[in-house]
Amino acid sequence: MATRKSIDDLIAKTNTYLAEAGEQLDITNRNGYPVDANYSEVQGKLDAMELEIAKLMDSANAQQREQLHRLHLKTSQCLNDMILVHNDLSGE
Repeated sequence: MATRKSIDDLIAKTNTYLAEAGEQLDITNRNGYPVDANYSEVQGKLDAMELEIAKLMDSANAQQREQLHRLHLKTSQCLNDMILVHNDLSGE
């Protein structure tokens, strides 16, 4: 079973990465800059969090699964936004 601490740590870590991603999206959208290493790094961190969320869901109770599901939705939406911005800027 997933511990409360492991869930809380994952949520905190993911929220930190989501904040970083939001900053990168703002910078990129505002300035029209091409995607740089920082943008790609944050996108990679969010991808890794998606995997960790999925792993932890397997051992979570119902309440924890609900928390993790909401976190997964936020993370997926942010990743989708990052992909769309990248595609817009690269002309794909």
